[in-house]
Amino acid sequence: MADWFTTGSSDLAHAAFPELPIENEDLVRMLLDVAREQVIAFAADDEPAAQVTDLLHNLGVEETVIAQVIALLDFEASEPGVPIRYVYAQIQQAKNLWFAGKGEDGPEGFTFSPRPLSKDIQRIIRPTSGVASVF
Repeated sequence: MADWFTTGSSDLAHAAFPELPIENEDLVRMLLDVAREQVIAFAADDEPAAQVTDLLHNLGVEETVIAQVIALLDFEASEPGVPIRYVYAQIQQAKNLWFAGKGEDGPEGFTFSPRPLSKDIQRIIRPTSGVASVF
């Protein structure tokens, strides 16, 4: 498990992404926060613990029982922190956002190309097993 990149860990973020403008703390915070939010939004129901919790909650099972079930199943996602692949996806998305925000001068003036999560980053968040689905 890992922790998200934040402005408090800007040295680590800068080591992973040397182009990160660490002299502008507000911009760094914004890039890292937006990237984290995009990763979380895409990964919302990705983890088994979240799926089981939602299912049991929808069935009306008490919170204490849900916590016991999750503990008994010993899912990786029930541990503190976030999966390392989410943190890696966060810094990769922050790179995409930074490079998109730099924009370029075109024939009609300055242009900005927003960058949603790329397919590569989506596969980092939700890796495919390589097994064909028959259902």
